[in-house]
Order: sequence, then structure tokens, then C-alpha cells
Amino acid sequence: MTRLTKQDAVDGRMDLEAKGGQLGAAAEEAFGRQANKGILADKVAQELNVPRRTAARVLDAVLDAMRDLLRARGKVAVKGFGTFERRIRKGRAYKHPLTGESIEVANKETVIFKPSDQLIVETRSNAAPRPRKPQGNPTDDILFQG
Repeated sequence: MTRLTKQDAVDGRMDLEAKGGQLGAAAEEAFGRQANKGILADKVAQELNVPRRTAARVLDAVLDAMRDLLRARGKVAVKGFGTFERRIRKGRAYKHPLTGESIEVANKETVIFKPSDQLIVETRSNAAPRPRKPQGNPTDDILFQG
């Protein structure tokens, strides 16, 4: 039995996409389930029909704005996606398993994400794909004019 490496999965994916085929569930699983910022920028560029560099700058601006709003207001809600909220996790005391010594853990500030019901329904494995908007020229949208 041979092991499938990430590079093998990437090569197979590119070959399959070049032929116009779709990836199977096993190939997608082998490729990995986690997306990163680069993949997200590629999807935004494809959706908006703009260069990848422009999409990456837009993505950076959105993420920076979300970070600033979380810092300033403590909560950011995106309708149809979910809510990001800054919370304080209460400190607690626990016993060290080996020494039995009692250790105090201080309060910790963290960010939580609560997905919207719409996002939960749309990301289920048996959900129908969302209908796509018609593609146009990048100049059709006011975001990219002048």
C-alpha cells in the first residue's frame, strides 16, 4: 500500500481540474479539509473576477476591520454568517495530576465564534449548493470603479 502525500493530492487535483473533472470525496479528503488565507483569496478573486492580489488586499482589509471592531466594540455580527465575540473565560483552580498541588489559572480573554443557523444549514454535507450570481465585468460593481 502506498501513502498519498499532499503533493500527490495537489498534482492529482491539478490534472483533474485541467480535464474539467470534479474531485471525488476520497481525493478531497486526502487533499485536506482545512482552507487557508491563500485559498480564500483565490475564491474571492474568482467570485469577483479580479486579480488574486486585489482579492488578497480586500480580504486583508476585511480581516483588519474585524479585528479593530472586536477590539473596540467586543462583538461583530455578520448576517447570514455568524457572530464573533470577545469574552473573558473565568479563571479556575485545578490540581496537578502528579504532584496534587493546587494551581490557580487566571481569567483569560478569548474570541468565540457562533455560526448563524443559515451557515449551519448551508454547510451540511447533504445541503444543495447555493445558486451562483451571474458573472460580470469587474467594472460593473461600484467597488472597483474609479
